[in-house]
Amino acid sequence: MRWQVKAGIQNVVSLAPRREQLNYLLQRSKGSFPVSDTQIRLHFSEASKHLARYEHHTGREAAEARLYEFGAGWDLIGAVSMWMLGVERQTLVDLEPHVRWDLAQHTLQRLAALHDELQTTAGRVLRRLDTTPITSVAGLESRLGVSYHAPRDARATGFDRGSCDFITSTFTLEHVPGDDIAAILRESVRLLDHGGVVSCSIDMQDHYSFVDPSISIYNFLRYSDRTWRWVNSPLHFQNRLRARNHIELFRSVGLEIVATDAHQPTDEQRQALRALPLDARFKRAFTLDELAVKALDVVAAER
Repeated sequence: MRWQVKAGIQNVVSLAPRREQLNYLLQRSKGSFPVSDTQIRLHFSEASKHLARYEHHTGREAAEARLYEFGAGWDLIGAVSMWMLGVERQTLVDLEPHVRWDLAQHTLQRLAALHDELQTTAGRVLRRLDTTPITSVAGLESRLGVSYHAPRDARATGFDRGSCDFITSTFTLEHVPGDDIAAILRESVRLLDHGGVVSCSIDMQDHYSFVDPSISIYNFLRYSDRTWRWVNSPLHFQNRLRARNHIELFRSVGLEIVATDAHQPTDEQRQALRALPLDARFKRAFTLDELAVKALDVVAAER
């Protein structure tokens, strides 16, 4: 599919009264859901990395973690993965009630089927899943210790100060406006108990390149802010922030960067960036090497 077509469709759908439901049906019709085993493995790997960072930087074990995740998503791969990895208590929030129980069931079944492979990959013993369907928020909590809250604004959750010691987000912050990221991180600082950590995985690629192989992962950097506002659907919002912007946002709210991992492009991707007619703002504000970072992992703690 040409990326302009997808952007146009999503902009039209974003105006509908039941836009979230229509967007979900659209994604299913295109085969985006349920996700492939490749995506299951990727999200399990991200959960495993988040947990390893928590254990390394706090010296605590998974079972002790009071985990809070903002941006839980449709299929709960991260939350189920965390349960397999030994986390007992999780609080999840979504701005909209995204969870779909049929997708959650697919997650249970696929993670259960991949158990032995994932256990080898993780290098630790994983708990085995009961694949009996979960069909309610209450069932999610009683089975997996996951308390799901939606709609709930991650900028102002209403949860108690110091009520969690492990905060994660996976492929969420790239879809949030910069001012809102700052507000979410300020709230995270409020929620974080002494000695806790925040671990975020941020994918800074042009997500339209995932459906349109004719464009590069940097294609959206060619457009001015004014043009991009017309293209950028609320259902698929991409903020185009680069690694330096995200790091500055973490620091601006009083978080100390404990560790970062900047994912570098392939030679082919870097060449595509060199050939791209960049918008003047990106040319002026960033070096080519800064623009080239395609994903960023950030671990942060209170100063």
